[in-house]
Amino acid sequence: MDFLEILRNIIQDGIELGLIWSLMTLGIFISFRVLDFADLTVEGTVTLGAGIAISMLNNGAHPLVATLVALLGGFAAGIFTGILHAKLRIPAILAGIITMTGLYTINLRVMGSAFIGTDRDTLYAFFGGFIDNPFLSKAITALLVVVIFFFLLYWFFGTEIGMSIRATGMNQKMARAQGINTHVMIILGLALANALVAVSGALSAQSMRGANMDIGRGSIVIGLASIIIGEVIFGKRTFKNWLISVILGSIIYQCLVAVAIALDMNPNDLKLLQAILIAFILSLPLLRKTKLFRKKEVTSNA
Repeated sequence: MDFLEILRNIIQDGIELGLIWSLMTLGIFISFRVLDFADLTVEGTVTLGAGIAISMLNNGAHPLVATLVALLGGFAAGIFTGILHAKLRIPAILAGIITMTGLYTINLRVMGSAFIGTDRDTLYAFFGGFIDNPFLSKAITALLVVVIFFFLLYWFFGTEIGMSIRATGMNQKMARAQGINTHVMIILGLALANALVAVSGALSAQSMRGANMDIGRGSIVIGLASIIIGEVIFGKRTFKNWLISVILGSIIYQCLVAVAIALDMNPNDLKLLQAILIAFILSLPLLRKTKLFRKKEVTSNA
């Protein structure tokens, strides 16, 4: 395999997987950046979305219907976490852990076993019917879904309710002083976040034609790393720019993982490399600030 073919495979894997997982990253962005809520529910919501989608496909449901039901499943999981935190006063991390733990049993019930596959038509079959290239058909489908959710999110967070969710994440006391029901905003924000995560799981499962209980493992860290990459490289000048940065960050992260795979690394070492890569990425903002601080110090001394 020559260099150009390896490079093409890396780019293709990065684009295809990056677009699919960018929805998960957008969901984590809503909870982590917009609401300032460290939500571990996503570890279970990814699997929930994947399990619902494949189970419904096997029962004869249309792929679009299966994906929408997966969205509703994630929405419900987010509501539960929001109620635990906002109404029952359970700390954010514990609320997410409780929901994630409960979802393990629910996911097993939905799937019926630790792994389920399907031979039914998926959401990718529409473009696959007249595009011979599997990569293009999957990439175009994923891109279309991502673009739809991008515009929906951009519109929603410009509405009064969306602005209220953002205000709640910035300063809950100030938001309450303005008459905003912060409990409802937290619940709604977490519901939207986990709905996106579940759709991402559904798209991933349909791409792989199967779902397993480990599909969501490490998703919260991957999502955070993708967010940091996008913010560091592309910035966050406006909310629209921020959303685009998050999506592009997901693609770049998957390209980096594809590079490691292309280097024929031992699969047992891949997780360690991912951990090192994620740790480095998450430390980039601090490293960047330190570099800027040193530049200012040199300038002032001069």
